[in-house]
Amino acid sequence: MENLTEDLIVKVKTIAQGPNAELLRKLVDVLYEQEEEHFSAEDLAAIQEGIQEFERGEYITYEEYKKERGL
Repeated sequence: MENLTEDLIVKVKTIAQGPNAELLRKLVDVLYEQEEEHFSAEDLAAIQEGIQEFERGEYITYEEYKKERGL
């Protein structure tokens, strides 16, 4: 467990200093604020699908997403 924690801390610190810091904060907030509500099997499948798409380079940046949505 300690290695997992250390690995996550290094990764979070690296992302927090880069262009995706705000997105990371929002994702962490979603996970942190969950109390009794957990991801369903369908949610986890969708997350896994998104990870695979990202690994294949099938994504847009957060800035592009906001621009497309007029945010």
